[in-house]
Parts: sequence; C-alpha cells; structure tokens
Amino acid sequence: MRLVSRKLSGGALAIVGCAAASPSYAQTATGDAVADITQPSSVQRLQDLQFGDIIAGSTVSTVVVNPSTDARSIQTGNATAFGGTVSAAQFEVSARPLLYYQISVPASTTLTRNGGSETMLVDNFTLNGASIRLIPLFATIGNFRVGGRLTVGAAQEPGQYEGSFVVTVNYL
Repeated sequence: MRLVSRKLSGGALAIVGCAAASPSYAQTATGDAVADITQPSSVQRLQDLQFGDIIAGSTVSTVVVNPSTDARSIQTGNATAFGGTVSAAQFEVSARPLLYYQISVPASTTLTRNGGSETMLVDNFTLNGASIRLIPLFATIGNFRVGGRLTVGAAQEPGQYEGSFVVTVNYL
C-alpha cells in the first residue's frame, strides 16, 4: 500500500490510500420456527329462545324477549302473554384463554306451526352485551344470550310454532 500525504489549507492533513479490495466477512444467525396446535374452538346451544304462551289479539302484535333478563313484553298490539316458559337463547363458546371472538345474529327467521303452514316472523335479534368478546384469562368458556322480537298476526292460528336461527362466531 502506498500512502501519500499532502498539507491542506488550515493545517489539515489528507491521507489517500490505494489498496487492493479486502475480503468481506459473512455472518450467519439461526432463527426458530414455532407453531401452536390447539383444540378447535366451538359454539354450543345451551338453551332455546322461547316466547312462552301467547293469546293472539285482534291486531298484529309484537312480543320481545330481553336477552339480559329473560323478561317478555308485549310491545305493540293487543296480544296477551299468559305464562309458559320464557327465556333468551343461550350459547357457550369454548376456546383458548384471551381469544377475542365476534358474534353475528341473523336479520330474521320464520317460525312455522307444527302440523300446518301458518308462520310468524322473529327478527330484531339482540345480544346481552357487545358483539365482540374475550375469553377470560384462566378460562376456556365464554357465554352469550340472544333475545328477539316475535310478530304475532291478528287472530294468529293457535298451535306450537317452531323454527331455527343461526348465530355465527368468528375468532379474531
């Protein structure tokens, strides 16, 4: 290598070097790959949405079941609620702790009279809280309840009406 020195103004000294290219040094590191295989999450129905016994009135009526209290109320019309089993639907979510999940309910469903073709509409499905929830730390179970609104026709044909609805749980 040959060095040349030259005095610059202000007293600075510049050194210019000519050298052959030096070899590069390769470095390596090791990374880990990780995968967790867990039990699949699931949703299970624990209880059905039940509006109880209702006497149809002379006008169209709406009957609501509150998902937080299981209370039934006649919101419109002149139908009469007179007993029977009343409850919000209840579902259980099984998943790993600290997993967020989002609940979706349908817009509506139709109930059909057993042994007949008469129908009633259930809509305005509601949850007992937020639609996005968290499985608690140190737990693997979460619960939610679903209420709804039943439309009873004027002079609705007596009988037992049944139908189903689908709730969807998406894990976030």
